[in-house]
Amino acid sequence: MADRQSTGLAGLDAQLGGGFLPGTAHLLVAEPMNAFDLFCYHFAAGGTRPGVAKGEGTQYISTAKDKAEILAGIRTVGGDPTEVHVEPLTPKGPPAVGKSRYVLDTLSEYTLTQGWDKAFARFTELANQARKSKVLFLAAIVPDLHTPAQIARLKLEADGVMELGFDRQGFGLYPYLKVTKMRGVPDSARFLLFKETERGLFMESTRRVF
Repeated sequence: MADRQSTGLAGLDAQLGGGFLPGTAHLLVAEPMNAFDLFCYHFAAGGTRPGVAKGEGTQYISTAKDKAEILAGIRTVGGDPTEVHVEPLTPKGPPAVGKSRYVLDTLSEYTLTQGWDKAFARFTELANQARKSKVLFLAAIVPDLHTPAQIARLKLEADGVMELGFDRQGFGLYPYLKVTKMRGVPDSARFLLFKETERGLFMESTRRVF
């Protein structure tokens, strides 16, 4: 569909009918691992691809990572780091409108420093700003740093929910991305196996989850 925007991952775009709907807020739930950072980099890189106007790339909001590390990661997955603006998440207010997408690389660390109420308020503020401006927003969390009730509230507020984990099959352990909620995608529960390559994540096979 022409009105969808790339997730930054071709395999995931194919599963979602072309990508995310404009003006949607998404939650990534994952334990700390390489794929956690790589997914954020792919999402950020999606806002720097052809079709995005110059100067309207990605705003990358980080609570922990160094700017040089973030830009190097975005370059690795094929994005244009010159079209990515990196800034820390502060209590002063949401970033200015004007980018094609926003990524917050961990809301969990903000929760640890500012408290749950402030973190949830910031998440909803950024989500509502994205909806109003018709841009994309992704926030990533580490589930062990939240209570089940906190995770449930975030999932309820988000338009899309994706989870990274490992699936045990026989003696093997396979990394997966599971889409459990996605606005604009009927029957959105999907399970995508992926592998890590020199260019980031590659979605190599899919199967439905019921």
